[in-house]
Amino acid sequence: MTPHLPGLFLLLCSAMAMADGTLYKWVDESGKVHYSDAAPLQSQKQGVAELNRQGVIRKPAESEQARRQREASEAQHKQEQQRQLDNARYDKGLLESYRNVDELKAEREKQLSILQASLDAQLSRLKGLNLQLRDMLREQDANQKQQRPVPAGLQHNIQVIQQEQKGLGGVIATKQAEYNSVRQKMQEDIARYQQISRGSP
Repeated sequence: MTPHLPGLFLLLCSAMAMADGTLYKWVDESGKVHYSDAAPLQSQKQGVAELNRQGVIRKPAESEQARRQREASEAQHKQEQQRQLDNARYDKGLLESYRNVDELKAEREKQLSILQASLDAQLSRLKGLNLQLRDMLREQDANQKQQRPVPAGLQHNIQVIQQEQKGLGGVIATKQAEYNSVRQKMQEDIARYQQISRGSP
């Protein structure tokens, strides 16, 4: 009997492997049901189900549309989980950074004061440029009315100031947007701090 043991052992191993193997089931476009040890080479509209050797479904068939919907739902769920995690971290940071809402408000108002001072400086600079340009344009107009040639230096200075005005206008718009954003964030953080601090121990 001993000489037959290796062969029996190999047969037993093969049977166990088949028992643990995977079967694939799918329905083709004509409605015919297929079973195979290997997945179909071409994608199937109704999807491919995975079964064990006892016929129990391990993974149900899934159409392309259903797969896309599932993946979109999973991605949305993951994004929501990440959003909740980020919010929890932010809330923790607020509580750990400020002892009370007055401290939070004072710190944010300090930031706003710095931004406002920078914005005021740019606005003052723009006002000065407007006055310079006004005087230069008056001088240019006077020369033209008296039919005198406009000095090249004056024309050049007018162009320089106009270009500087344009660039400064963009800087002011950016700083104003930053100020508004910080102010909005301050209001949101104050409201959030008041909400979460009531529920903290």
